[in-house]
Amino acid sequence: MLKGPKLLNRRVFYPGDVVFNEGDRGSQAYVLQSGRIRIEKKLSSDESVTLGYVEPGGIFGEMALIDNSPRMASAIADQTASCISISEDVLNRKMAGSDPAIRMIIQMLIRLLRRTADDIPIPRRDLEALAKAAEEADGQ
Repeated sequence: MLKGPKLLNRRVFYPGDVVFNEGDRGSQAYVLQSGRIRIEKKLSSDESVTLGYVEPGGIFGEMALIDNSPRMASAIADQTASCISISEDVLNRKMAGSDPAIRMIIQMLIRLLRRTADDIPIPRRDLEALAKAAEEADGQ
């Protein structure tokens, strides 16, 4: 029996491993199976802030695939993390098979999110307060 092409690959990242850097071109999205991924954004050349964490079952890196724009933030393994990687080709095929209205809504939401992130500089203290609130909500 012939097997088709492998659609999904599993990758393991160890604490401190960079999954991708802010500004990179996106070629894969990830579904986290175990561990934890930290999402980090640069504020200046030597300073960055943690925006949040991806927990098991979460997806990250998908925006860059959908709108073909550079990564908005970096993803770093906070703990040993097992991820399923989804290639750009697989995601594009799945999106092409979805309802055109849903594709349009997803693309519009991503454009709005990117425009908001680019146009409105968020003060560091606000980013830190937002990250702290998210961590507290996750702990409840």
